Amino acid sequence: MTTYAVFSAFSNVWRWRRLVKQLAVRELRSRYAGSVLGSAWAVLEPGVQFALYFTVFSYFLGMRLEGHGGVGSYALYLVSGLVPFQMLQECLMRAAGFARSQAGLVRHVSVPLEVLLAGAILATVARHMLSLALVTAAAIAIGTVTWSAMPVTAAGLALLVVGMVGLSLALVPAGAFIPDLVQVVGTVTSVLFFLTPIVYPVSAVPAKAALWMRYNPLVGVFDAIRAGFLGSTVSTLPLVLAGAAATAALFAGMLVFSHRSRAVRDVV
Repeated sequence: MTTYAVFSAFSNVWRWRRLVKQLAVRELRSRYAGSVLGSAWAVLEPGVQFALYFTVFSYFLGMRLEGHGGVGSYALYLVSGLVPFQMLQECLMRAAGFARSQAGLVRHVSVPLEVLLAGAILATVARHMLSLALVTAAAIAIGTVTWSAMPVTAAGLALLVVGMVGLSLALVPAGAFIPDLVQVVGTVTSVLFFLTPIVYPVSAVPAKAALWMRYNPLVGVFDAIRAGFLGSTVSTLPLVLAGAAATAALFAGMLVFSHRSRAVRDVV
């Protein structure tokens, strides 16, 4: 396996970058096609959800957690973790079922598979980044946004995307051979959601359970993402572990994709 073969997926995506953008725009438009408000739903949907979160969790359920370290406004703590996790979950499930759900496109269009996948991932990431823009606006309105920590937030998002891309590259060919992979990924990520401090802070977890959380690379990722929204501090060790895990996922995904992607068109 040559170095070129491993990195060829990214070189193809760059070479076909205009098509990747067109595929992403097409998918975003098709998501809201036929609706009266069209793409305005990309703002209205998360806006209504956030309003419900802030009302229900800040005033009814989340008040008991707001005294824990690094939480601040519980509703903001929740949505600043929920949005990036939903992005991760949706991209992984989309990658797991991509070859089968887009079988006609994969089989008959003479475009590299990674280019088609990149368009789908870009559309998903763009939609959730818009939701994160609303989270930023909420943090500004509440007064907890910390602009000096925003580079840390950007680094956390970058690590999440790097790991997500690596896992997606591995899941696409695997999904072509395993019919139930979408359900498996959905179940695993649902479990991972509750094993990651998204709806609760680590400070609210019993000491023995918190000890095991040190080995969850997503802890460092979400700590970093929340830094700019909540002004919280980030420990070095979880961030280093997150970086190592994201890098390992990327290279593993590239290896799996370079080995198995050519067989996808024959299987679907």
